[in-house]
Amino acid sequence: MFNHEVTQVKRFYYLFIILIPFVVNTGCVSVKGPVKIPETTEQKRIIAIDFLLNDPNIQNALVGIYVESLKDGRVLYHRNEHRLFVPASNMKLFTTAAALVNLGPDYRYQTGIYTNGNVKKGVLSGDLIVRGSGDPTISGRFYNDDKYAVFKAWADSLKQLGIKEINGNLVGDNSFFDGPTLAEGWNWDDEQYWYSAHVTALAYNDNCVDVTITPAEQPGNPVNLTVDPKLPFVTLVNQTRTVTDSINTLDFTRSPGGNVITFFGDFPKQKKQDKESVALQNPSMMFLQVLKDVLSANGISVSGRLQLIEQPGFEYQKLHRLFYHFSPPLREIVRVVNKISHNFYADMLLKTLGATFKREGSFVAGAQFVREWLQSIGVSPNEFINVDGSGLSRKNFVAPNATATLLRWMYHSKYFEDYFDSLPVAGKDGSMGDRMKGTLAEGRIHAKTGYVKHMRSLSGYAIGTNNQTYLFVMMMNNYSVPVRYINLLQDRICEQIVQF
Repeated sequence: MFNHEVTQVKRFYYLFIILIPFVVNTGCVSVKGPVKIPETTEQKRIIAIDFLLNDPNIQNALVGIYVESLKDGRVLYHRNEHRLFVPASNMKLFTTAAALVNLGPDYRYQTGIYTNGNVKKGVLSGDLIVRGSGDPTISGRFYNDDKYAVFKAWADSLKQLGIKEINGNLVGDNSFFDGPTLAEGWNWDDEQYWYSAHVTALAYNDNCVDVTITPAEQPGNPVNLTVDPKLPFVTLVNQTRTVTDSINTLDFTRSPGGNVITFFGDFPKQKKQDKESVALQNPSMMFLQVLKDVLSANGISVSGRLQLIEQPGFEYQKLHRLFYHFSPPLREIVRVVNKISHNFYADMLLKTLGATFKREGSFVAGAQFVREWLQSIGVSPNEFINVDGSGLSRKNFVAPNATATLLRWMYHSKYFEDYFDSLPVAGKDGSMGDRMKGTLAEGRIHAKTGYVKHMRSLSGYAIGTNNQTYLFVMMMNNYSVPVRYINLLQDRICEQIVQF
């Protein structure tokens, strides 16, 4: 099947290479009447894009495209720009823009560590309380891949305050965020995967555990599974098999409402190692458990229990603040969202917007704030419907014209540099790293990808061969061809856009 699909795509590409110069440069499309030869570069590009979109393999799909010159505002190409599409991860363009503009590029999450007790002779008599702020970065991503680095630093800070023992509970205040931890329209059968992680105010390691898979020495035996961090409330079930075949069928499930993780399928012996991140149920308990374990490993014992608070209950002005932990600045967080299309980070931003500006850290409040801000910059409410920040839900709907309005506004704003720098670059990095290599579009397309099954989007900015900047939006829904085919089609269209 794979070879057939690749052959189909290659045939399409070769046909394009052969026919486009003929159609564009000669205009030989009919023997009836005089032939109209394209006079301008723009006309040639329009004919080329039309030719690509007339591919019979996508005629059952809904296609929306919009291209505009940011030099003079001329619309260079448009098709179905006012129709509504499922945007997939193109939704992140809206979430990150709203966060940059309203929170500011220098915004840092602030996690407070408090106590309701006092310290005497190295013993904290009272609870250690962590006030969650929605910080998505407490992991190894910003700390040289050391997922324990933040908690080690906290242990050092406590020791500097003279604390060697905590005679009380370890309490996590999760109340900064409200409502469901999964958004409306997320698939139930995606819940175990990293891109569908629960969105909580206290978050650690993207709310996932990392499972390393290593083949057994003897074919037929189960693979070796190693989980990090190790947690008393997570159970691994191993139903796998090491095989000499090259086909990898390994997958995993997580028990509904629980943390029993079952790995199953075949894993090739010649594959040295693999890693899967598994999203947990009630992940904020992992935050507290790992913090307790790291404190213990660094000489600070906790005698009490782990306690998670979901509703506001502390009067923090009456507590003693020990210290704050600050995240990296928002401009760096936004790069994670857009470069690698990180759903969890995007939805943490959305809930943060709700909590900050609507006093309700929910998906509903965050989505409402984004809609209101978009209307203030000219996006029609009839062209934008959102229920999450990542685009994972199929209940999001966006018109290409709405995306164009956003891209245009951001281009002329003081936030453009940080926004532009967050986007993947064709052939260079992020989710665009392996696309358009060796073409005129390589390094010239700065755009956000979007994908859920049978939905593919690509929108952002193009730097033309004439060094002019263009905005473009491509949304393709309900196609039946392989996604590789759609990728190649979009790549070829990008090659035309940079030549306008």
